[in-house]
Amino acid sequence: MDELNAKRRLKYANLTPMAERIKAGNERKAEAEAKADALAGTAKTESKTEPLPEVAEAEPKTEPSSGTTEAEPKTEPEPSAERKEEQDQKPRENEMSDENKALIRVWMESEDDGQPDDADRLGDYDAEFEETSKNFNRYIHHHFQGKEWGTYSEKKDQKDRIDEEWFIPSPAVLDETDPEYLCEMCRHIDFGALLTQRGLPGTNQPGTNTVIQLQALPRVLDAEVAGNCAFCGLVRQAFKDRCTPEEIQATRNHDDKFESMRLTVLDDGPDYALRLEIMLADLPKRVVVQMMMPPHPKASLPLQGAPVRQDKADMERLGTWIQNCETNHRGKPAVSISELDNLRVIDVGDGCIVTVTAPCRYACLSYVWGQELGTRLTFDTRAILEKPGALSDESMNLGQTLRDAIEVTRAIGLRYLWIDALCIIQDDDDDKAANIAQMGAIYSNAVVNIIASTNSRPAQGLPGVADTPRSHAQVVRRLQGIALAAAFHDPRLPYHDIEASVWNSRAWTFQERHLSQRAVYFTSCQMHFTCPHESVFEDTVPGLSAEHRPKPLADASRFDSRVMALMHHIWEDPTQTMFGNKTFHIHGRGSRAVSLMGEDQALPSPIYRAVPVPSHGDGGILRLEGETLWKAYSDAVAMYTQREMTWQSDVLNAFQGVTDLLAQGVNTEFWHGLPEFAFDQALLWYPREPLKRRGHDGAPPSWSWAGWQGHTTYRGRGWYNAVALPPVNVVRWLRLVQPWELVQEYVGSEENPTREQIVEHAQRVAHGPKILRVIGTSTLYHLDDVENDGWTHRRDADRNEHYYTHAAYPGLRFTYPATLPSQPILRRVSPLGNLFFEARTVPARFVDMSTTPHTADPGVDDFLQLGLNDASRSFRQSRRPWEHIIYHQGYRAGYLSLHAPLTSPKGNYILVAMSRDSLPDIAPPLGGWDAYWGLEPRDAQQEVFFRWEWGPEERRMPAFGPFRQDEPSARAVSENGDPHWEAVRFGGPAMLSVYNVLLLERKRDGDDEGGQWWCERVGLGKVNACAFGHAKPTEELILLR
Repeated sequence: MDELNAKRRLKYANLTPMAERIKAGNERKAEAEAKADALAGTAKTESKTEPLPEVAEAEPKTEPSSGTTEAEPKTEPEPSAERKEEQDQKPRENEMSDENKALIRVWMESEDDGQPDDADRLGDYDAEFEETSKNFNRYIHHHFQGKEWGTYSEKKDQKDRIDEEWFIPSPAVLDETDPEYLCEMCRHIDFGALLTQRGLPGTNQPGTNTVIQLQALPRVLDAEVAGNCAFCGLVRQAFKDRCTPEEIQATRNHDDKFESMRLTVLDDGPDYALRLEIMLADLPKRVVVQMMMPPHPKASLPLQGAPVRQDKADMERLGTWIQNCETNHRGKPAVSISELDNLRVIDVGDGCIVTVTAPCRYACLSYVWGQELGTRLTFDTRAILEKPGALSDESMNLGQTLRDAIEVTRAIGLRYLWIDALCIIQDDDDDKAANIAQMGAIYSNAVVNIIASTNSRPAQGLPGVADTPRSHAQVVRRLQGIALAAAFHDPRLPYHDIEASVWNSRAWTFQERHLSQRAVYFTSCQMHFTCPHESVFEDTVPGLSAEHRPKPLADASRFDSRVMALMHHIWEDPTQTMFGNKTFHIHGRGSRAVSLMGEDQALPSPIYRAVPVPSHGDGGILRLEGETLWKAYSDAVAMYTQREMTWQSDVLNAFQGVTDLLAQGVNTEFWHGLPEFAFDQALLWYPREPLKRRGHDGAPPSWSWAGWQGHTTYRGRGWYNAVALPPVNVVRWLRLVQPWELVQEYVGSEENPTREQIVEHAQRVAHGPKILRVIGTSTLYHLDDVENDGWTHRRDADRNEHYYTHAAYPGLRFTYPATLPSQPILRRVSPLGNLFFEARTVPARFVDMSTTPHTADPGVDDFLQLGLNDASRSFRQSRRPWEHIIYHQGYRAGYLSLHAPLTSPKGNYILVAMSRDSLPDIAPPLGGWDAYWGLEPRDAQQEVFFRWEWGPEERRMPAFGPFRQDEPSARAVSENGDPHWEAVRFGGPAMLSVYNVLLLERKRDGDDEGGQWWCERVGLGKVNACAFGHAKPTEELILLR
């Protein structure tokens, strides 16, 4: 272990200044790797060329007693040749995507791993396994397979053991016509015990949750087998309501007729009712069963079931939810509507359009317009719609959704309702523009937002209101003297009826959803109410209070299914390759360790721990509290760009309410959708699918995600608790000087010009050449007065994240200091949307790597290669068609994502270094926590920009290597967007050893050679800084449109 710790310290040497530290770190790391290679007797890079490492299971420290029987792992059958060919042709799901990694806490076990001392929170694995195994072995452990119950242990081993509390040895057998009849499998299960007694044992494995495995697939899916069993019928109907007929049939056709049904007791704490989660074979959905609330509501527990009528939504219950929120919850800050002198609304009492003084109490309606041209407010209809009773007239073509919203508004005791079609003059451009500018204020100040989430057109109505029916009835069965119901939704997961709806796919409804302080969704089967402090369902007893909410559960089953991918990802992680062997202690496996071994098993094997992090079930909600403003913005872009819009010119208008929300109280601007407070980072958006350039008049520039049609996102920090600094800018920004500025300077000059001279000067500068000026980097990045500007550097020790706060922005977190209210905003975008900056660039060429030989001699080529026909370099089709590997002289150097499929490999392309970055590392930091927390992002910006990149030549960071390497590695990599490179040639990962690069295509105005050169953004990637340096970059002035 001493040798292991020494190797860890060698990776990052804690030296000052930073340039010497990185240089020494690379040199010492090379020495450490050479030593490891010598110990292994073979080069480590050779040992890693195996397609998969050897997997060995380590012996547990605590041996289970003889009565413990562990379930045998299932062996997946080999797919057919046709199926394998089909699989090989498709890019595979990235199981370790940024979204998935952000829900996993990973660290290397050490004395200073940075983990809390709270063993209950992260798990004292060995002690927990020993205790649960001891308790587990007190029981006999019954199991059901096919037709009858049996036990895992033989009779002779059952002495002094007891039946599980949930098992009924000799149950009563009811007549099959009895509504509470249970089949042979179910009558032996005491459902009352499962739903009232905590900590009961499961069937075949020790664990902290009560899990019962039942080998009974035909019994549950087919009524003929189970007869009239009340519980099997409940489960069968619930899955039929949630799954497609094709999914059900595929499960029926499963080769294993005794595939299991798994019952898991969900325990949210002593103040909440226990529930049952049911997973059936390989069906993609799950069902949560609740015990129904007792007749007297005061005796009910939160998370028990509540009755739901199929024909009518409970408006009284909705009114109670709203009243409880307004009375007991601290509302999130609303966007101010003080700018509005009045607000046009529907008076639901008088049935007409009125104008009222703001603020007032009103509801909003969010719905999909569709193609129906119903009654709308126009110049011609305004006089009619403002007459009392106009909207109550049945001949008025309102659409059932609008009529139902009026009914809901009345039922909850509100007088006013805002609907865009009736409250904005549709043929008045000025009125539309004024309302679009105030959309954030209108929705965020409403008492409640009524959301028609099931509708694709206004005629469909709100389910459960007036005559609009609900599609599904609540599934309730009475058995063993208690009533059980299948919940319409599992609150730990995103609500599928909402997330997959047409309403949720539209761009305009995005801000309507996220700006609402309170919202009620009318789904196909129930109402769902949300506010900043609570999420309530009509079929479930709500929580005790805003302060005592059930914590969102980690999706352990999803985590467990990705354990092998997780271990393989860490095995290949470039920041961890110095360790030839690795051992994993994975959440929920007790002391069962899995080791991945290289060729020399005598080398040290560090222990990696991994646990899932609880995620919020309402995955489509934008979260501000406890997050940095950057995180909230990047999440908003990722969610918004998945949506569709009829008119592409609406792309920024439909996002304006969200930018208003993010910018409230902050001295900032948004330039074509990108925030000034994190502009450099906001330029680093990635395509999640092939994009299409927006081409309408006034379309946003190519450098903005808004300039492209399709899903875009930002790379995350890696693991939930990754050790990582934010990107550090390396370009020198310039701004286009406006003619009026030059005139103003001339007027104030010592020349004291006359009026005629001023006019002449104004005409000269208006028609003269453009003038660019450098924006002061120290001022732009708030480095002028670090000691006294009031910004406080803070540590999020839970996530290992640096952030900043300031008294001028109470309650807000920033990844980097932002412009203060007393400071001017330094604009980097010209009036036409152009960017001007100086940067280091390298020519980029698309190259057929199958026919292009590598060049072993260092420093020959002055360009970087973008690989074509190199699928063998990526493991199991993990690379998307628009993604390419970056090479230098045939040696892997980085990774690139094109925005659109390649059309011309012969274009004039350049890669532009925009910022320095690091590969997210696994805690603890190799230089120690003091060094990690001591290196503030502002310190990094100062050092990198003024020394490494733009300082005197003798002080700049050198490009280490390249070291001679006769042959490039042929190892295939599991791609996840991170830049893998040849560590032997370019050096291993180190702090800020990566460039974020833009791929730009050079273009010229006009056909003649006298036209102006400019660039269009066509891709983004990451490349090793040393490889970039050895491609002989040049400094260049960039005009990016």
